[in-house]
Amino acid sequence: MGASNGAEEAPQRVMLIAWGSRGDIQPVSALATHLKNIGREVLVFATPPSTDLLETYRVPFVAAEESIGGFVEQLFGEVDLSDRSFSGMMKLAKFGRQYINSAEYEELQRSDVQRAFEAAQEFKPDVLLVPNIVYGSYVAIAEALRIPVMTFDLQINHPTPDYPLFQMTVGKVPRWLNSGLHRLKGVLYPNMWRPKFSAARQIVSINPTRYPDGTKYKIWPHDFPQVCAAPTTIFSQPRGWPKEKIVSGSWVLKEEEAFDPPQSLVNFLRKKPVYIGFGSMKSNAEFRQRLSTLAIGALYKAGTPGVLLGGWAGLGRKALDTSTPWGEALYEWAQRNIYEIDSCPHDWLFPQCSVIVHHGGAGTFAAALRSGRPSVVCAMQGDQPFHGSITEARGLGLYVGIVGSSSVNEETVGKAILDMRGNEAVNQKAAQVGNLVRAEDGVARTVDFIDTVVRNHRFPWPTTAQEFAK
Repeated sequence: MGASNGAEEAPQRVMLIAWGSRGDIQPVSALATHLKNIGREVLVFATPPSTDLLETYRVPFVAAEESIGGFVEQLFGEVDLSDRSFSGMMKLAKFGRQYINSAEYEELQRSDVQRAFEAAQEFKPDVLLVPNIVYGSYVAIAEALRIPVMTFDLQINHPTPDYPLFQMTVGKVPRWLNSGLHRLKGVLYPNMWRPKFSAARQIVSINPTRYPDGTKYKIWPHDFPQVCAAPTTIFSQPRGWPKEKIVSGSWVLKEEEAFDPPQSLVNFLRKKPVYIGFGSMKSNAEFRQRLSTLAIGALYKAGTPGVLLGGWAGLGRKALDTSTPWGEALYEWAQRNIYEIDSCPHDWLFPQCSVIVHHGGAGTFAAALRSGRPSVVCAMQGDQPFHGSITEARGLGLYVGIVGSSSVNEETVGKAILDMRGNEAVNQKAAQVGNLVRAEDGVARTVDFIDTVVRNHRFPWPTTAQEFAK
């Protein structure tokens, strides 16, 4: 319950929209569970297969027709994400455009907007929370229902001179250029996503171009209340943000996720191994082989035992090319020195490892910070280079580069692992930052912000909460 309001003013029925893999759905599950625990009615509209998290926490949800597993398979299944050659990048761009703009995918998106709208009409929420990324057009549902809306991100995703775009590497451009980059995105990004926003507005039967107050609707940046659920220890409130934009801290449940580990894993962790995994990154068979070779080869070069998380790519020694002497040597070494597991709760596993080697996705980045262990980041796309570079800039680990580039290979990653294991200053700082990040309460701060927003923010359409506040 928001500390600033009485119970009669706080929104009692909260609907959340969520798109993405486990790292995207888990924070939403944490916020929804907290809301449920303090007596609010909650409904989540989310993409499978990570809706299993909502089932685990007994959070009511409606599953989207779009499956992120299917999305990744369709988008990347025919290409090698680790191929950074010109032809490889062109092939990736071609497949991406073809799928995103296909009639099949557009119809799937339209169907899910309708599905979410119908769920909202039945649930009758007092407030709607919508992610800015991919599902940003769902704000139209709040406008149609005349209820408050708040958007959220797991990254810093509003213009500020303090940081570049969250898809960029920190420190690559001078700080004075950051604002200009955000302004450029403010022109290009709306043009790219306008068809999906227009389609959503048509589906929920609202004015195609304007809000009820007569102003033109905005895509990004917008004036709606917005929460960036990123660690406040790393990202203080950026300069120039209005009061309706905040960094809340990560959305994490304080209660530990129930996990019954196999005894063999418990025994292996006594070695203080290195963790290595790449989450939901998935591509074709060549990618699986290259990434498995990189992971196992780096541990081999470092001469250290490791826990290898298979993830969506299915990484493991069986993916190695054992027809070569190098692949055969790695396979034999991995049998003795690497514990392979398909999945495992990060907050349970990471603190028991010595170094965390990961791709820099928002969820894994935050979990690595909480663990108090140094990171080695090998990014692939999206926000991952940003998180990798901020990790190094804050003295909490090393950013090796993008997988497939010349800077990321078994030698460089192996050396980075050894550097981080032996660097006492980095280990001490990581432990200190871990204590601070674990002390953050992003879900509680977000609930307080939701309650304040509903009571005070003026939306470009009339809401019941605004009428009540008069």
